[in-house]
Amino acid sequence: MKKILFTLVALLGIVACEKEPATVSVEKIVLSADKSEITADGKDAVTFTVKNDKDEVVDATIYFADTNEALEGNTFKTKYAGEYKFYAKRGEAKSNEISLKANEVGTTPEPEPEPGVLHLTVDNATIVADGAATATFTATLDGDVVEAVIYNAADDSALAGNTFSTETPNVYTFYAKYEDLTSNEVKVTAKMNIVEEEKPIVIEASVDTIKANGIESAIIIVTQDGGNVTSKCDIYANGSKMNGNKFATTTPGTYTLYATKGELKSNEITITATEVESGYSIVFAEGVTLTSGWYDVNKKGMGDNGDINMCWAASSANMIQWFQDRYVAAGNTLPATAVTGPGTKTYTSFGPYELALMEVYHSEWNNNKGGHPEEAIPWYFEGSLCGGEYASAGTQAYPLSEGGYWKSVWSSVKSHLYCGYKHEIFPTEYPEMYTYCYNNYYLWGNGSSLEGKERLAYFSNLVVETFERGMASMTISLSDNIASLHHSVTLWGYEIDKATGLLTRIWITDSDDQTSEPKQQLLNEYNVSIGEGKSHIKLSGSTRYGNAWIVSIHPFSGYKK
Repeated sequence: MKKILFTLVALLGIVACEKEPATVSVEKIVLSADKSEITADGKDAVTFTVKNDKDEVVDATIYFADTNEALEGNTFKTKYAGEYKFYAKRGEAKSNEISLKANEVGTTPEPEPEPGVLHLTVDNATIVADGAATATFTATLDGDVVEAVIYNAADDSALAGNTFSTETPNVYTFYAKYEDLTSNEVKVTAKMNIVEEEKPIVIEASVDTIKANGIESAIIIVTQDGGNVTSKCDIYANGSKMNGNKFATTTPGTYTLYATKGELKSNEITITATEVESGYSIVFAEGVTLTSGWYDVNKKGMGDNGDINMCWAASSANMIQWFQDRYVAAGNTLPATAVTGPGTKTYTSFGPYELALMEVYHSEWNNNKGGHPEEAIPWYFEGSLCGGEYASAGTQAYPLSEGGYWKSVWSSVKSHLYCGYKHEIFPTEYPEMYTYCYNNYYLWGNGSSLEGKERLAYFSNLVVETFERGMASMTISLSDNIASLHHSVTLWGYEIDKATGLLTRIWITDSDDQTSEPKQQLLNEYNVSIGEGKSHIKLSGSTRYGNAWIVSIHPFSGYKK
């Protein structure tokens, strides 16, 4: 079972010093309204006017003073009674503040139109000067709509109909005539049509070099004004439109990529696809071959020795003995308290364990539940607080003693370890860690977005990097849904296709690969494969199970001279 370690990161704010800007003269603007009270019926409206020292300002914006929310146009009406405050802004210029009272319906009745008086109204007192927005006029006489002629007061020209639109920002005044009657005047403000230029788009790639194996890929991201707009863009590689945003190829060369979003075109980037080698490469842990250097602790009988749940202990014993061998091969002497060599203790009808280290875990840990090598290994070297603190009684195996068999020399040994395993989900270095757990779910399993061979590629890269530092154990499942039947094994070597970078075979030892005594030490060979879609990484060719599926990998550092 995987444990996720969280690290809190403090965010530092940086304060920069800047020169004070030169004094700039800001125009003075004044806000006024044609009335100080309206009826809160959703119809009665107030019209605002903004002026500077000389002229009326038609491109100012009116704001609610309480919320700083912009008003649409220069009129206001509401169905909610109360007092409202407004101010206007044009650029850096800010006006005075004025108040408006909206009265409950019935408290301020509308005046009845005078009999025989032609009355003109407009539905939109503010329009955008884009040639499309319109203001529609209505003329009434004694409460009835009449077909009056609407005139522009600037030149007394008649409108063709009862609507008005324009592409010229200004304040326009209109009146109507019907028979021998002339109406009141109404104003329409045509505001400037401001079209903001769309921000440029920027294309980036996760890497600039990939292998031309059709599997290794670069992730392409397109941003606009700081936001991710990849899904709204078309991406091109050497002029050909890509499907999605993952770039992979089997043809070596340099590719030029760009993106488009409507009429916008991004910058160009290049990705180099390098030629791949052919053939296969076999890599074993340092000091290990097909016939020597590896260890295979086996449980007694079918777990009849109280070790039914101790596969994790067998893997830990195998890896620790390998580490101690490397330490000695580097010219060092094991500390006097270290446990090494074959087991010597006889268990009823069973002989000794293959390694004495397994005897330590058998006697010094409670094993009612399964456990983890990334806890058991630090416990052996440093002591209970370096792993046992994460082992909870009742849910997994936990230590009964302090451990720390290398405690007296560990401070000097640790500088020779490959520390700093990096968790891929939470990108935080753990500089003290020399063993870890990479669980598949979020990294290459169903919790990730990886498909098909992408999963095997991710796992293959982890294995390669692990063996550059040391070796590892693995958790496998005997079920293809990998949610149960978990089992710990020790990984000693792998074969990789140099062209694709994918694992093809692995070699492991397994504490459960035999059912009868006496048991032999065996190095099992598995074929590695993966199906279509979101298939799990499959192992086949085992001496006992037939098939198994990979759940997680647990790297363990080697000893650097």
